[in-house]
Amino acid sequence: MLNSISLKGGEAEFIRHAQLAKRYGAAVVVMAFDEEGQAATEPEKIRICQRAYTVLVEKVGFNPQDIIFDPNILTIGTGMAEHNNYA
Repeated sequence: MLNSISLKGGEAEFIRHAQLAKRYGAAVVVMAFDEEGQAATEPEKIRICQRAYTVLVEKVGFNPQDIIFDPNILTIGTGMAEHNNYA
């Protein structure tokens, strides 16, 4: 298992990391980050995870059973003031 990949560095880098994982038969943990940063709201988490899923399955040919999503639930416990109302 590869822990973790994200879209933070762009789609091309994400695809390259996913292709390497697939070549070695590894599942992947996908973090809910993209080029704009960490997903903090529910719509952002859904948007990024859906995008990552589509790229992995349709462009890389990844087995959906080998994809684990980490939607950054810990944003409620970061200690950052802007996250205080997430809980």
